[in-house]
Amino acid sequence: MPFYHRPPADRGPLRPRSPVAPGQAAPAPTPAERAEAAGVGYAVVDLETTGLSPTTDSILEIALVLTDAAGQVERSWSTLIDPGAGVDVGPTHIHGLVAEELIGAPGLDDVADLLVADLAGRAVVAHNARFDVGFLTQALGKRGLLDRGARVPRVCTMEWARYFMTTPSRRLTTCCEVAGVEIGRHHNALDDALAAAGLLRHYLSVGAQRGEEPVAWVRALIEARRFTGWHWDARRAQTGAERLTARTTPGTERARPEPESSGSRQ
Repeated sequence: MPFYHRPPADRGPLRPRSPVAPGQAAPAPTPAERAEAAGVGYAVVDLETTGLSPTTDSILEIALVLTDAAGQVERSWSTLIDPGAGVDVGPTHIHGLVAEELIGAPGLDDVADLLVADLAGRAVVAHNARFDVGFLTQALGKRGLLDRGARVPRVCTMEWARYFMTTPSRRLTTCCEVAGVEIGRHHNALDDALAAAGLLRHYLSVGAQRGEEPVAWVRALIEARRFTGWHWDARRAQTGAERLTARTTPGTERARPEPESSGSRQ
């Protein structure tokens, strides 16, 4: 069906240009806009949560994969999140986490500044960005780390899937199979974030083969460069980096990843 091949909303023009009428192609970026979008990197995020509602459910695991403008991985980190005493961890059969595994992990308050420091200045990428960015907006907004009402610049690998390839489903596992992207343990946050980063590279490659210049979501990159809605404390970000507690596979000791220090962009 033609609908599936329509590009997502972030294909449209950068505000404050006039909205594009239905069926009308978005204006090509100006040379100045192309230059502004060049070099903007990506922050690929995946969350595991207790449920589907950003207002009533909690984050249990965060993974972040930082890439350059070509989608090449620069560094990554992940951590379990202790949602607090008495919080039901929800569908263990999906995310594989049990309450005991979260004991001793940092709370979201402990790593929120680190997360924001690494998101700032980049386009946020997720497979089903509406879900992940919705949770981030709720959690970081109420902590004063994201401006109220701000729309986080994003690229959704699920929404763009049928623009770049023919796939029977937009599920992450199916998209990865079609694109030839390796995916590890599905619903392990770091494995899923790395898989989404692989899809991003695939889309960039396909776009280059088609001669698309600049990338299809240039508006999101420009908005990411201009976005000033993030706020964080550099000292708390560094402390958060020391608290990261990654998920373990059965029979191994809990690991603490050591990401590079995040520079403040305040």
